[in-house]
Amino acid sequence: MKYTYKRGFYWLSVYIILALVPLIIAITGNIPEHRGFWMEFGVALGFIGFGVLCLQFVFSGRFRKIAPTYGMDNILQYHREMGIVAFIFILLHPAVIIVTDPGFISYFDPNVNAPRAVALVFVTLAIIVIIASSIWRLTFGLDYERWRLLHGFLSLAIIFIGVTHSIQVSHYLDPFWKKAGIGVLFLIYGYLILHTRITRPWLNKKKPYKIISVNPERGNCWTLTMKPEGHRRLDFFCGQFVWITIGPTPFSLQQHPFSIASSARDKTISLTTKEMGDFTSTWKDVKPGTRAFLEGPFGSFVPERGKNLFLIMGGIGITPAMGMLRTMRDNKDPRPAVLIYGNITWEDVTFREELEELTRQINLKQVHILEEPPEGWKGETGLVSKELLQKYLPDNPEEFMYFICGPEPLMDVSEIALKDLGIDWRLIYTERFEII
Repeated sequence: MKYTYKRGFYWLSVYIILALVPLIIAITGNIPEHRGFWMEFGVALGFIGFGVLCLQFVFSGRFRKIAPTYGMDNILQYHREMGIVAFIFILLHPAVIIVTDPGFISYFDPNVNAPRAVALVFVTLAIIVIIASSIWRLTFGLDYERWRLLHGFLSLAIIFIGVTHSIQVSHYLDPFWKKAGIGVLFLIYGYLILHTRITRPWLNKKKPYKIISVNPERGNCWTLTMKPEGHRRLDFFCGQFVWITIGPTPFSLQQHPFSIASSARDKTISLTTKEMGDFTSTWKDVKPGTRAFLEGPFGSFVPERGKNLFLIMGGIGITPAMGMLRTMRDNKDPRPAVLIYGNITWEDVTFREELEELTRQINLKQVHILEEPPEGWKGETGLVSKELLQKYLPDNPEEFMYFICGPEPLMDVSEIALKDLGIDWRLIYTERFEII
């Protein structure tokens, strides 16, 4: 799963072209008389915003042909940021036009056209709700499942109203083929939602897993171990993750991503999480024999052959590293690996005993950093910093891949520190599930 400039330029070009498709349709063929720069600029903002918003359904749909390019982590972050860009463009679209020609305020006047006015006010409010609930979801006390439903419904409604509005105004879409083109775009992106929410769960229903054990771990964590029922276990690379639904059916809003903690050589799949929310706090009560459904694998948080491993992990962020180290053990992999593992206390160190055992089974050097060390502690203390990483950086840093997973402050510091220490960005991989 190698990062390259060529691959990045390719996908950026594809994205830009697809985002401009509505605008390209509008200005192809005969176009109306020019009405001045700012008026046409405002119209262009609407078409581009519409195109970018449509693409959100591609980058939130967990398509494996896209995710491996830069990893689901980066794609979800990009999805969030471009969503904000799309909504800004859409909000600026009427603002610029009305400032240029105040007569267009009549579009929001219910006395002129009530359905149109209601639809446009709804879009404005929906955009504000989506942005606010995405940025401050936890502040509002909105759980992930309800936010996901609200987010998807409002986004689809905005696109539908945008298509209807464009066709009704018909200034640039007067020929029938242009209206049909915009309508087909809506159908394509609408299907992507149906594919993610209905088609894939329906296919997944034929591949259930049975939870065979629920085990407590240090740090208030729990491990679910599952085996496939009536089908072959999904193939995955160590470091990847899956989306899990626990219960009798995959048709559920309660679907969450977790890194695979088990070895790629195991016949079972293990996921470990910390009790941190409504969903993860229920894991300790899950009974063996309960059904679960897995979708994946996803992610490019995967070691390459021939590259050594430098792992910077914090708290429960250790799970993808465990998958890597356990796979190295089972493959008798001789490559050196360095684990920088930050926790609050010694008792919080998840998989502490197994990590000690792994140092005797593979070429692993582990460095524990504790914020609140016990009396007599001789290891590292405090937080991960540039100075600490420099202390343990290998003599041949270009022969290593650098994986970072943990609390956001640790990840931000580590990523910047590695770049400051001269590590090529193409060797640095991060996993940030806090963004969703």
